[in-house]
Amino acid sequence: MSLFRYTYYDTPDGKDLIKKLFYTNKQVSIIGFGLATSEIILVSKPFGYLNTAYRYGQLMGPMFAATSTFCVVTHIATNVRGKDDMVNYAIGGFSTGILTGILINQKMIGFWMAISLACIGAAKKHSKLNNYEFYPTYPKIRKPVHGDFRTPYKNWTLYEDRPKGWIAAEERQQ
Repeated sequence: MSLFRYTYYDTPDGKDLIKKLFYTNKQVSIIGFGLATSEIILVSKPFGYLNTAYRYGQLMGPMFAATSTFCVVTHIATNVRGKDDMVNYAIGGFSTGILTGILINQKMIGFWMAISLACIGAAKKHSKLNNYEFYPTYPKIRKPVHGDFRTPYKNWTLYEDRPKGWIAAEERQQ
């Protein structure tokens, strides 16, 4: 399977750590680059290329560290424990919260993040084990009701066409 078409749940936990790291960091780079760009343009406004690159590193570095920590710790916990269950995700979420607290130099925030991320991780793994959807997803194929902007020859009127042979009320009275 291609590395670019890989998703996180294509292989079971505890296997293919490099592919899982690539997938999660790819997702974080897309989201993090957008968030960091908006922060750089709107808030910090660094002067020069070097300062801008440094600010991107400041903003995106903890994001990469958090996702990589979750993947690595979950992988290690799965292999050490020999089980693929919710506890591994809770351990991964807890360690991610602790690391984030250390990186932002706020120990209490890190502690509460660790508790909440452990609960969220356990709930996510529970949803995967029991086949229900934790995060809502959008359908891959859209079925537009009134057409979309890629098809310029659609009928954009609000009402249906009149039936054949229809005569307006004003014309019928004459």
